This record gives sequence, structure tokens and C-alpha cells, in this order.
Amino acid sequence: MSEDRLKKDSLNIFQTIALSVAIMGPSASIAITAGIIGSHVGSAVPLVFLVSLLIVGCVAVSIVKLNQTFPSAGSVYYFVEKTLGKRAGFISGWLIALAYLMLSVSCIMVSCAYLQILLSIFGVTLHWLFIGLLLMGLIFALAHKDAETSTWVMLLIEIVSMGMILLVARIILGNSQQTAGLSMVPFSLGDNNLSSLGYAAVFGFLAFAGFEGASALGEESKNPKVTIPLAITSGIIITGIFYVIVSYAQVIGFGLTTEGMAAFTGSDSPLSDLIARYLGTEIAIVMLLCMAVSFFTSTLGCVNAGARVLFTMSRDGMLCPILGRVHEKNNTPYVGLNVFVATITMMIVISFDLEAIQLAGYAALTGTLALLLSYIFTSIGAMIYFYKNRSWRGIRLIMPTVAIVALAFIIFANVYPVPVFPQNLFTYGVIIWLGIGIILSHNKGETIAPANTVSENESNSNG
Repeated sequence: MSEDRLKKDSLNIFQTIALSVAIMGPSASIAITAGIIGSHVGSAVPLVFLVSLLIVGCVAVSIVKLNQTFPSAGSVYYFVEKTLGKRAGFISGWLIALAYLMLSVSCIMVSCAYLQILLSIFGVTLHWLFIGLLLMGLIFALAHKDAETSTWVMLLIEIVSMGMILLVARIILGNSQQTAGLSMVPFSLGDNNLSSLGYAAVFGFLAFAGFEGASALGEESKNPKVTIPLAITSGIIITGIFYVIVSYAQVIGFGLTTEGMAAFTGSDSPLSDLIARYLGTEIAIVMLLCMAVSFFTSTLGCVNAGARVLFTMSRDGMLCPILGRVHEKNNTPYVGLNVFVATITMMIVISFDLEAIQLAGYAALTGTLALLLSYIFTSIGAMIYFYKNRSWRGIRLIMPTVAIVALAFIIFANVYPVPVFPQNLFTYGVIIWLGIGIILSHNKGETIAPANTVSENESNSNG
């Protein structure tokens, strides 16, 4: 049987950006993460997003450079395999698969929670499981379409949602005299320490989770060595600015008083509450629908990216060969997509007795920690590879070094002191998953791959 391949040169720059932005789901993420961060750092939410943006930027340096050198559907799995060897590559792929899986569960659960609220407004009471099964059916249908179709759907939905939220932020800031007026207090550390900032940063990082998603389109994008780095960079910058502005508007909208912060952190959907206060209930209902759809597209993005990682690992002999099959008509990794959809569906079915938003929080914590570990592997691999190939020297090593230290600190802050039950189960569950990956990696080849000299063409394309 001839090797299955994805559809080459089928996606333009906008469709490539769409996958990274859709996985991050800016309009959805800001609606839920801002309040969680506020519960740990008070009014310093914009500061946490700003710090998270800087850390993500440092991580992105390595991922952008690796995309310019090794474009592939395998994303960080393939990068680590090329820089640190097959065993390390397998571990990274093992982690990123868990990350995409758990982030998919988290996003679909938040979408269910918002749709539950919308239905209750119209007098309809329905368990979230029925909504979840319907949404997973739609995910299954869209994910199996050709990549051009699904990426355009994701991009258009996110543009509309982000545009509406920015309009709301503008109105809130324009009426800031209703609270305490504009202030720089949200950008100060205040009474917080590095430990609380580090713990909150995991949720700030969660808002950027999947920024590297465009890397999974390395075999389907036009001119991937240029398109994908541009997609990742622009996606991070646009999303980061969006987070800082909208989180600042939320803090100012509730007010910097003790009562205002209590209302902010105590709300299940602070952005919706602000919209209802400033624009009326009808607009808040529309925004709830937009946020539910945004989380839906985030799920679709995670499933698409995760299936392509499984496809590449299978093609490289790391997983079952069947995962490397591609649909004859749509050129999609349909077996990997089926595995993702089936696993997500099974997880939400067996968790039916939990609240949707509760399951979303547990899955988000698990997925983000797994993602942080995979980013550390990627940054270390990039530093070793490009240092040996004389691409990076001196000051160029600063940003990936900062990324590794910052990521390690965020993970440490979420492991020690020991989190309260049941968060500790999910935190240490990631460590167990990592241990299993290390054990399974023993028959995957050498630990460290030699840093072969980059070809002259690659060096020229890297600048």
C-alpha cells in the first residue's frame, strides 16, 4: 500500500492562522479564564495576561525556528524527534496528544455549560450530556470535511466573536466613570507574590494553549516555512493584545473596590454579567451564544491538530499503523479523528454526574500541564540543535532559556504546595502519564539524536 499523505499546498495563510486562533479560542477563553485568574491575584488579571504573553513569546521563538526548519503535521512531536531523538520525540508526542485530548474535553464542556444557560433562559431544562453528544456529532462531521472547509468555518466564527467582545470592551471603558475610572492598578503586583502569580499564570497560559496548532498544518499549508511561522507569530500578538484589553475592561467594569472584585471573581461568566449591565440582557444572550460557538470551534481545532499528531507518529512507526491512514476523498487523517472523537465522547459520557463546568476545569488543568511539559521538551531540543548547528549563539539563547525557566516555575507552582483535592489527582495524573510515556519510549530508539548540520537551503530560509 502506498504511503498515505495529507493534501499538500491546500491552505493559505488565513486558513493556517485559523487553526492556531481557533484552538486558543480568544473570545471563549477570555470569558472564563479572567475570573479564575482574578480569584488568585485580584485586580492584577491584565498583568498575568501580559506576563503570559511574554512567556508564550519566548516559547514561540523555538517553535517558529523549528517550523522554518522541519515543517510537518507532527508539530512539537516531530520537532523533538528531530532535535532530541526518537525516544524524546515519542514522549513529547505522548504529552501533546494528552494535551489536545483534555483541552478538547474542556472546551466542549464549557460550550455545553453556556448552551445550558441559554436553554434555561427560554425555559428549557436539559442535561448537558445530551447537548455534548449533539456537539460531538457536529465535530465528527466537520472534522472529516477537507481542511479548507473546517479552517474557514473556525476563522469566520472567531472573527465575529472577537469583534463583538472588543466592541463591548470599548463601551465598558468608555463608561468607566460608573466604577472608579481608568487606572493602572490592574498592571501592578499589589499584594501578590511570585507564588500566586505563578499559580495564576497556568490559567493565563491556558488562554494561549494551542498557539502552536498551525504547526500541525506543516504538510498542508502553502510555503509552510514562511506561512506557519507568520501564522503563529501573528496569532500570538493579536490574541495577546486582545486578552490584555478585554481583561482590563472586565476589571474596570466591575470596579477596583473589594465589592467589585468579589463580584468579578464570584461570577461564573463575568463578561456576560458585564454585557448585561452595560448593554442589556438581550445582547448578553447573543454573546453567550457566541462564546458557546467559540468553545465549539476550539474543540474542532484541538481535534484537528491532535489527529494530525497521531497521524505523523503512526507514519513514523511510533503508534499503530492504522492511525496513519488518510481519507481517499478529503485527505484527512480520518482514523486519528475517529479516535479523538470517540475518546472525548466516552470521557463525557462517564462523567455525566459532574457539572459541565466542573469537568471543564479539571480537563483544562490536566491539558495545560501536559502542554507545558511538551513545550519544555521543544525548547530544550531547539536550544541543543541550533546551538550545535551554530544558528544560535549568545543573546539568541536568552529567550528559549527564559521560556524553560518560566515554564518549569509555573509547573512547580502547581505541584508544590500540594494542590487541594481533587485538583491534586489531575496534577499528579499528568506526572503518571509522563512516566508511562517514558517507559513506553524505551523501544523507540536512541535518546538523543545527533544534531546534523542544517542544509544550506534551510539555513538561508531561516535567516
